[in-house]
Amino acid sequence: MVEGGLVENARRMGELLLDGLAGLRARYPRVVGAVHGRGLVAGLHLVHPGGKEPDGDLAFAVVEKSFQKGLLLFAPVGFGGATVKVAPPLTIAADAVREGLAVLEEAIAEAMASPGRARG
Repeated sequence: MVEGGLVENARRMGELLLDGLAGLRARYPRVVGAVHGRGLVAGLHLVHPGGKEPDGDLAFAVVEKSFQKGLLLFAPVGFGGATVKVAPPLTIAADAVREGLAVLEEAIAEAMASPGRARG
């Protein structure tokens, strides 16, 4: 892992991933309650618009819409099932991280635009 450069790649790509997720939090502050992570393991905690209560339904919708677009994510985890876990492979390239973040943002926007949903 060390000699193959995986640790260094995880550090660099993890910074890119966390910066991108922080950008999503900035663009969707009403529904992205927190971003946590280290290296290439991160979580995007989704909340009911304008509140602090976990929104498991929104997290599930984001994961489902991501899957429909070709981005495979874990089922929502954590308190209230409201955290979208992101854990790409250690070998991931910067272009793939950026593409995944773009798909995730599209999925959040579409989930928010679903009937019966307040906008974030």
